[in-house]
Amino acid sequence: IAIHPMEGWDGTTTGGVTEEMQRRWQRFGESGAKLILGGEAMAVRPDGRANPNQLILSDENKAGIAGLVETLTKTHAGRYGTTGDLVIGFQLTHSGRFCRPNEKSRFEPRVAYRHPILDAKFKVVDDSQVWTDDEIGELIQCYIRAARIAAELGVDFVDIKHCHGYLLHEFLGAHTRPGKYGGSFENRTRILRE
Repeated sequence: IAIHPMEGWDGTTTGGVTEEMQRRWQRFGESGAKLILGGEAMAVRPDGRANPNQLILSDENKAGIAGLVETLTKTHAGRYGTTGDLVIGFQLTHSGRFCRPNEKSRFEPRVAYRHPILDAKFKVVDDSQVWTDDEIGELIQCYIRAARIAAELGVDFVDIKHCHGYLLHEFLGAHTRPGKYGGSFENRTRILRE
């Protein structure tokens, strides 16, 4: 059994852990699942959340997230006698066009490139919402910081969310984007490799 990551709607407004999350992770431990593929989709920075209560994997939230891992592993060990067969990973994400970090009813998208149909749907109104190459470099560092925190918390792996139209997935379609993160396949996959 695997526990697949979902975007929780029950964290704090600063992306921290709540009692509801603690209870959910306790149940993950009790479930008998041996692969915890994230449990929560964790944003790598505040503006990358799909909702204002999504968990953020940051130094500020590190202690609370460590508590989730501890709850899960202690509960699993208590019920099954071992954690030697338990694998825990964190899913790291930025929601891109789907960002709603401040208000549940309002998109605040940042995009890889302009697309007329998607822009209309997600209220992209001008080029200021397109990531610059320098901003992408900063975003890459956010992913690296989050992965380092995950390693410090002792999880076995990180999963870089690269699907469902979220930001990193969107770069695959950035054929018309200029610069080192658009155009060629090598450039469109550069963000993931870096």
